[in-house]
Amino acid sequence: MSAASTRAPALRLGDTTDDGIAPTLFALLERGIRRRPEVARAMLGLVELRFTEDIDSVRISFEGDAVVVEDGSWEDADLIVCGRLPHVVHLTTTPMVAGIPNPATRHGRTTLGRLRRRHVTVEGDRDLGRSLMRLLEL
Repeated sequence: MSAASTRAPALRLGDTTDDGIAPTLFALLERGIRRRPEVARAMLGLVELRFTEDIDSVRISFEGDAVVVEDGSWEDADLIVCGRLPHVVHLTTTPMVAGIPNPATRHGRTTLGRLRRRHVTVEGDRDLGRSLMRLLEL
């Protein structure tokens, strides 16, 4: 593997708002990108995390060599994850197997149940979603 393919993409915190959580997502992504730079470099697309509470959406742009995290929405996101903040956080911290919540763990089964009951919805590019979950996985 070449040094360029293992080098982490540049991560930048963009615009933030008083009612947003982009800095928190930035910190989670920073950890994930440091652990799995090859996953982040392969990601291309626009992700939006929407919350049912009165919290601004978080948008993330993956451009291979650059990742930007900021509060706000996209007009045409490639992947949209929507739900209550605790449920979205639970999804992002669930142990994964092949990019999906691990059904062998209680945490994974709880997350799968929330997805099945549509407490959290994931729409759009499933490969981008699986890659995002790999970056955010604890």
